Amino acid sequence: MKNTPKKYIALIGDLIDSKKIKNRKEVQVQLLDVFDKIQQLYGAQIVSKFTLTVGDEFQALLIPQSCVWKLIDHLSILSPSPFRLGLGLGEIITQINPNISLGADGEAYWRARDAIQFVHKDNWGGKSHILFKGHNDHQDQVINSLILAGETIKANWSQVQRETFDKLVAIDIYEPDFTQNEVADRLGISAQALSKRLITGNIKIYFQIRQTLGQLLEDYDDRA
Repeated sequence: MKNTPKKYIALIGDLIDSKKIKNRKEVQVQLLDVFDKIQQLYGAQIVSKFTLTVGDEFQALLIPQSCVWKLIDHLSILSPSPFRLGLGLGEIITQINPNISLGADGEAYWRARDAIQFVHKDNWGGKSHILFKGHNDHQDQVINSLILAGETIKANWSQVQRETFDKLVAIDIYEPDFTQNEVADRLGISAQALSKRLITGNIKIYFQIRQTLGQLLEDYDDRA
């Protein structure tokens, strides 16, 4: 029986409007600190560490597990500046250096590069800066439609709703089903206040979308 080639998620990102950032060097230093924190939190999912490459661009190599979406959200929360992302699923044909994401090549990186170039051209009016590209057009369309739905929800959050989401992720809540009274106590707000924020911000719907994306990523193949 022929062995199935191992697949990875290549992530390529860059800071949005980075040339307009007045303190670019400081932001880059902050970003490196963020990468260290992400490594500490998600090291088991990271095959090759987040690395700054050219200018304000960065990349990493990940295991295609559902936790990828939580990692991306956590990265967004911690990042000193907003960014766009291209995600590519595929093989790596070169040797992988776990300590730095440079020099590796293969389908995953080719597709991630295609994805981020597309995002540069079309970001749905600024609502979505993430695109996924694999080897199955139908599954890619489903995944990207769900990404767009989730990013559109985020784009409409108020400051309070966004802060609530950030705090939920910080205490490791990343699914639609959780005990609201206990979580409200941990956040230091009333259960009624938390419920209102969850409903008006569609935060649980966002979590459901991300949960589904995780299942689609782990089940992804070219037989569908």
